[in-house]
Amino acid sequence: MANINDNIRGKKLFKQGSSGQKAAKGSDGEYTVSKEISDDLAGLTDISQVYNDDGLYQYNRFLLKEIENIRQDVEELHAFIKDAFGKDSSSAASQGAKGDKGDTGSAGAKGDKGDKGDTGATGATGATGPQGATGPQGPAGADGADGKDGSDASVSGASGSFTATSGKSSVTVTVSNGLISQIK
Repeated sequence: MANINDNIRGKKLFKQGSSGQKAAKGSDGEYTVSKEISDDLAGLTDISQVYNDDGLYQYNRFLLKEIENIRQDVEELHAFIKDAFGKDSSSAASQGAKGDKGDTGSAGAKGDKGDKGDTGATGATGATGPQGATGPQGPAGADGADGKDGSDASVSGASGSFTATSGKSSVTVTVSNGLISQIK
């Protein structure tokens, strides 16, 4: 895999100026040459005589070094572009627009059983149940204390007698002035 470096190792070799201009380095660090020199350089096709003539080589060795730097940059750019986008520009691997969302994947495997949960809150009190059956009758209570003697009173009322019957027994009650005077 190729990596592209962060610099291009130098400035432009030259840029075309006006006709008859002397070559000069500008404040941007680039050289401006006359139109005539620029046109002459554009027409060159073979560099072998620079290597074969020692005088030309000594004068041009710095330029040859810059040309090699440029060649290395172009080689790195070529490898980077080929790795990033492929050889065929019609099917370049550059990033296009975002595609549609894919289908949902299948469900995963069932997970492990979780830990036991906390005890829940106490529930509400239930409804009152039905009343139970009546219990057995308790023993008779003790006799109460004798009451106070009553006072003599005068009573006026009915007098007479009547017979009360219960089953085969009968009793005759005699009443005198509203008070029972005799039971037989």
